[in-house]
Amino acid sequence: MKLFLYGTLIEPAGFGRCAGRPIKHPPVPAILHGYERVSLRGTRYPTLRRAPRASVHGVIMRVNADMMMRLQNYESSRYRQIPVQLRTPHGRQKALCFMGDAPTKVAWRTDNWQKLMALRSRSF
Repeated sequence: MKLFLYGTLIEPAGFGRCAGRPIKHPPVPAILHGYERVSLRGTRYPTLRRAPRASVHGVIMRVNADMMMRLQNYESSRYRQIPVQLRTPHGRQKALCFMGDAPTKVAWRTDNWQKLMALRSRSF
């Protein structure tokens, strides 16, 4: 199955640690229209918020059921999987992505995502 990533899991090595195995297929660049990347209330992590004129850049990675279960555990019960339509260099594609339960209106700061990922992924 395909998974759209737009935050801390976008880095392949950290993604592999959290998913339980390295990725086999290279990530595919993708754009999700109609959403913006914002902070999840009470955390330093990103989530999505509907915004008709906005778009979020990310990547699509292929995962199996075991990897998806591990990634859901990483994301916590605050995130649910939603289906999305994406634009890629290869045309439109469908995928799942994780969306948090309490998006704010504050844009997520991308300047420290690598530090967050390194700290969080060590526990997986």
